[in-house]
Amino acid sequence: MGSGAGGSYGGGSGSQPYAPSYHVEKSMHEQDIKNGTYHDGHYDKNPTAQNINDMINGNYIGNKHTNIDMPYVIDLDGNIILGKRNGNGKDGAPTPHPTLIGGKDPQVQMAGIVHIQGGKIASYDNQSGHYKPNAKSMQVADEAFGKLPSTLFKKKKGK
Repeated sequence: MGSGAGGSYGGGSGSQPYAPSYHVEKSMHEQDIKNGTYHDGHYDKNPTAQNINDMINGNYIGNKHTNIDMPYVIDLDGNIILGKRNGNGKDGAPTPHPTLIGGKDPQVQMAGIVHIQGGKIASYDNQSGHYKPNAKSMQVADEAFGKLPSTLFKKKKGK
């Protein structure tokens, strides 16, 4: 499988304490109000957000030419939701992890970045400045990604 490195978010003050679900960090929520990604009491839903199962095309995520790093969240039902940072925020601010679900208080079990190379999942991590999930939550990601067919993962060299 394509598990990424765990650990705290490199762009902030570390991870939150381990929890079964995470809320948006207060400082990030305030930033989202300024950026226009949170307004009128809620996060808009990123229009590119979709369940990873809906992105599967045979043995590929997308197609064999898909090469992208995409934010993902694992919602409270265990669904992996991906979407592009498409700039729907005010003045083109990128759309953050909470917009993958949208709503007033989008909670997740896990959030990070999934790295897709040649239409295959190369790795995933816990890099989310909005949720800062604890490294222990990687087990949630491993379980959710582990439900996908093995043909969707990039083979490790030597295997």
